[in-house]
Amino acid sequence: MKYAKLILILSSVLHIARAGEAELEALILRLNSDVIELRNEVESSIATRCDSIRGCLKSSYDECQSAYTELQSCPSESELGIVFTVCGAGSRCNGLIDYSVSTVRIPENLAQGPDRNPTNPAVIEDVCMTLPTQRWMVKKYWEEKTFWSSLGVARPQMYFGSDTGVFRIYPARQSEECGKYDPRTRPWYQAALPSTISNAVKPRRVIIMLDTSRSMGEKLNARSEQTKLSYMKQSVIAVLNTLSPNDSIAVIRFAEIPRLVNRPSQVPPYLWEKASKATVENIIDRVNALEVNGRSNWNDAFGFAFNLINNSLESNAALGDESYCDLENIAVLFFSDGEYNLPAGATDESVVSFVSAKVTETENMGDNHVHMFLYTLGHNDPSGVEKKISCAVDGYWKPVLQGTSPVNVTNGYQTLFSTPMGTDAFYNYTTWSNPYNFTSGRQGYTVSSLVYDRNVEPPRFEGAVGMDVSVDAAIRVFNGTLLETEDAIKRITRDITAQNYDTTCDQQRINLTKCEIQSIRHYAGGNAAVCIPEKTQTVSTTPATLPVPVLNATTNITVAPEVDGETDGLTDFISEEAADFFEDALNCSKAFVQPCPGYEEYPTNLWRNVEMKDLTYQERVCCEVGTNEPSDDCPKLDEVASTKISKTAIFGILFASLVVVEIVGCYFCFYVRKQRANT
Repeated sequence: MKYAKLILILSSVLHIARAGEAELEALILRLNSDVIELRNEVESSIATRCDSIRGCLKSSYDECQSAYTELQSCPSESELGIVFTVCGAGSRCNGLIDYSVSTVRIPENLAQGPDRNPTNPAVIEDVCMTLPTQRWMVKKYWEEKTFWSSLGVARPQMYFGSDTGVFRIYPARQSEECGKYDPRTRPWYQAALPSTISNAVKPRRVIIMLDTSRSMGEKLNARSEQTKLSYMKQSVIAVLNTLSPNDSIAVIRFAEIPRLVNRPSQVPPYLWEKASKATVENIIDRVNALEVNGRSNWNDAFGFAFNLINNSLESNAALGDESYCDLENIAVLFFSDGEYNLPAGATDESVVSFVSAKVTETENMGDNHVHMFLYTLGHNDPSGVEKKISCAVDGYWKPVLQGTSPVNVTNGYQTLFSTPMGTDAFYNYTTWSNPYNFTSGRQGYTVSSLVYDRNVEPPRFEGAVGMDVSVDAAIRVFNGTLLETEDAIKRITRDITAQNYDTTCDQQRINLTKCEIQSIRHYAGGNAAVCIPEKTQTVSTTPATLPVPVLNATTNITVAPEVDGETDGLTDFISEEAADFFEDALNCSKAFVQPCPGYEEYPTNLWRNVEMKDLTYQERVCCEVGTNEPSDDCPKLDEVASTKISKTAIFGILFASLVVVEIVGCYFCFYVRKQRANT
């Protein structure tokens, strides 16, 4: 009988556990499905991006300046699952939410127009073309109310973060910090990037080369207070922060003698190492401490870098993964100002020949593919040696003068390594992040999917969509501990991936056509980065506004070249005249993105209103639960409520008092009886 009861108890526990896992799997499958639908909506908007410009004037809501609609509401913590702590405890006071619209967040460096409007056409387009997805978000939110209620989980937020830094989120709510949110730096976005997806995707090997010779201590340009060195540090740290622990990394500083930044006294053989959190943090500390000195020897630097690559490829310990795939995608990111002093007698031709030979040697060792990215800081001469190297090795060159955010400098590198994920093999791929801190203060998971412009060849990475669930909600659904829930999510998502994505080496190969390489060159560095075959360099039909030897070195490619160089390194448009020329010279029909008709008349005021412009966060967001407008009484109402004693507390106090009186009375009776007995 005793064993029968034990078996019954164990069976009940097992049944509950299975039910919890089934519900958690249902939650995961629903979020996976919904985020793919959202991805499809955004990609549909990208395909008709020019149509979205019409009607975009005063059509979106800014994160801090715009008052939302009359349909906004003030739900309690129990309804929303979030407490706006600046407004109160969430019972009588909380924050305003509008379920009828979305809101837009733009990093402050991109919002340079009046009333924090963007001025860059690519940023304007990202705001406009994502507006139509708002209708789908609202519809999906209300359609799935029953499903999420059945799990006891708040309906998920939905959002898109673009590679330009635009972020559209539903439902709409005010931001506490204005212009500070950049989706590209958030854990959910970085988890979606190809290098961090899973072991199903081959890790990347990244070699970063940093010129620290004396000339790198000069100003980036005549109007800048920033040196080439300081700008380079910011750009490199942005790259390091996107690496996953599966990736491998080596950062080399060079002037007259090359060295690993985090192991300056290491002896050969030099190897890359896994990009663990501790390793990346150590490298970032060393990069921040770099100073300039000496002259610049490029040949020794490239020799050191390729010896390290070849040694690592020959070392099983350095490869560090048991992969069915021998393919190696190797990125070499070279930062300099285009000036070398050593070795004596070196010429551009000798440097180009040396680097080309090293690339060929590495690629002949096996199924290895070297993708070289060269960044010229402070110069935009397309006849320079870095541009020549890029053309010789099927690489990518970017001139950097001013205006380009350090986060955007390496956009070509990120785009190239995202190309396999834009193929049919990974079309419905989703990624689950590890738990991280939401901006609301809660911890949660985000499921995301990459977004592409499929009108360009290769499909151009445009950003990522996401939907989320809090850690607390996942724990409640699974009915387990935090660690048990995390393990279950990893197990379920891993099984889904294994079932649907049996990836092969060929599906992960970055093997682009010449036109596709030119497309990413243009995306990364503008007209000047495109490599024109020598036979077309002197063609008399070259448009007067685009003389090939001095191609526009800007990244904002529209019409005539700009005198001062680039803008902010985001716009990937090409003028119709330039497109015709590149078509004739390169025979590439879908490599470039042309601006929409009326490009020069893009709206300059995207916000529906700026009624909240000069108000504090509390004045914009705090409200009394059940109302639909800000309240000056919050958080006072919750503070007053918290000082009142609840009925339950009063009952408890009375009950405790009666118990004490009873005990005292009993003790008194016992004492009196004892005294009488003694007398």
